[in-house]
Amino acid sequence: MNCKCSKNQPRFQIIQVGALIILFFFSACVSQTNIPPTQASVEDPIQTFRQQIEYLQKKYNIPGISIAILETQQVIFADGFGLADIDHEIPATANTPYNIASLTKPFAAAVLMKLVEEDKLDLHDEMAVLLKDTQFRYDNRTIDGYGNACKEIRTASRDPNFEYAFLLKNYRCNTARIEVKHHLTHTAQGEPGAAYSYNGFLFGFLSPVAEALSGKNFADLLVETIIRPLDMTRTVPSINKGIRQQVLEDRAKYYKMGFGGDFVPSSYPVKLSSSAGMISTVRDLAQFDIAMDRNLIVSEESKAAMFTPAISNSGKPLPYGLGWFVQYHKDVKLVWHYGWAPKAYSSLILKVPEKELTLILLANSDGASAPFRLGAGNVLRSPFAVAFLNLFTDLNVFQQ
Repeated sequence: MNCKCSKNQPRFQIIQVGALIILFFFSACVSQTNIPPTQASVEDPIQTFRQQIEYLQKKYNIPGISIAILETQQVIFADGFGLADIDHEIPATANTPYNIASLTKPFAAAVLMKLVEEDKLDLHDEMAVLLKDTQFRYDNRTIDGYGNACKEIRTASRDPNFEYAFLLKNYRCNTARIEVKHHLTHTAQGEPGAAYSYNGFLFGFLSPVAEALSGKNFADLLVETIIRPLDMTRTVPSINKGIRQQVLEDRAKYYKMGFGGDFVPSSYPVKLSSSAGMISTVRDLAQFDIAMDRNLIVSEESKAAMFTPAISNSGKPLPYGLGWFVQYHKDVKLVWHYGWAPKAYSSLILKVPEKELTLILLANSDGASAPFRLGAGNVLRSPFAVAFLNLFTDLNVFQQ
């Protein structure tokens, strides 16, 4: 069910985007081999971290990883591990471009919050109103308006032969008032605002919102708002945009495990939406991280809203803010996001604002995300996150 939208319209990439973001529900629980906490006062935390990453890379079957660590808005470590391309023996480096999967979501949230600051968007705006005149391309047909698209969604959600019907279940677009904030906080299913349920397909409806309000396509918005001003020269908004061809050619190759236990080439093409699709490097993502810290993209007020857990209708804090996961450990806030393309690639960004620390990780298999069910909202399930926190903070975390 490959669907695409016309210019300035949403992309019904149900299979591609849905599988990319939501399949954590089907992940088997991995047996936890905890990395023991290491005091942050070790003599050489970076060398120890390097050793732990090499161990985890092998354990979780990742051919190549690139990592950057930032402290007080400075890159203190940036390097690659293993191979970006096995066949040609090309090493992974800090400048290797990867598909970043759902790390696109924080970018999308920044674009939307910029529209809020410009008084073009209110997070309480109703999706049905914003997209009422949208033309959707679906199964080689044009569907006029959000209302008619809603009917198609409801039909697909009840189709027993549609593998990803669960992505659309209980999306009550025909009866409920669903607002932009509900899509932005993953609370759009069921009673809007009642409960968190990570859903990349529904998050993808936010790019056509941005397009409708700005009159520009989402790729151009990313370039104009973030990529060009931050001089992110190794970042491309989409594999289909046709710009920076050298960056696309330099992209890491993606791998999955074959039946014989060897790496075999894989692919996971995803068209750009607010949910996924960007290509970048850890160094360029470091530029984005610094700009967020310095309020160069959005204001301090907007950033604070993004980094604050959403509250359910019943008053319960949820694990997601506006485009970012937010959780606390020992009263220290952790702001983060992960990306996962099944059997293809994975990613992680983890910020500790109180300590001015950030970890950025990109990998060319799904091993940095798939085993850990991160969509449930707990970054401490990731041994990569645990290793970082134990070596560069005093939180003394055990993998959960």
